[in-house]
Order: sequence, then structure tokens, then C-alpha cells
Amino acid sequence: MYTLFELDEHYPDMRICEVETGEPLYPEKHMSVCFNYRLLDEFMQEWNIRKQELAEGKITKEEYADWKLNWPDTADDCGKFQPKKKWRKG
Repeated sequence: MYTLFELDEHYPDMRICEVETGEPLYPEKHMSVCFNYRLLDEFMQEWNIRKQELAEGKITKEEYADWKLNWPDTADDCGKFQPKKKWRKG
């Protein structure tokens, strides 16, 4: 919570939003932190892709950790450009 409080100090336009999971059989509502900051949205989109790739076995835990530890040099902005640092083995 203290990390979120600190973010609130630096991003005064940060909002707390209620979002639905979109699951038709088990609809749930959760609280979310929303930023009006496009760069963060782009990073979160790429992070979500990496988490999905890990869950699907497309990347290893080591590759995922390397991607996180070396970000932003490993960022490829969802395939729009080449990362500055290679992080995938393949």
C-alpha cells in the first residue's frame, strides 16, 4: 500500500477504478489503479504479453526474469521495434 501511496504523490491524476473481470460465468469486480500516462499503458500491455508468454510456455522463467531485470532495454513495445538488449534465447 505504501508504494501506491507514494505513486499517488507523484501522479496526482492517478485514479482508483472498479473493473470487471469479463468472465461471464464468474463475474467479479476488482479495484484497480488507473493512470493517465500512455507510456505506462504501453509498458503494462507488453508486461501482460510477457506474462501470457510465460504461462503458455513460449518463454522460460529465466527469459521472463531477464526481460524484467533489464527493462527498458529489453522492451520491444509489443513488436514495434528491436530491443536494445537480447533477452530471448531463440
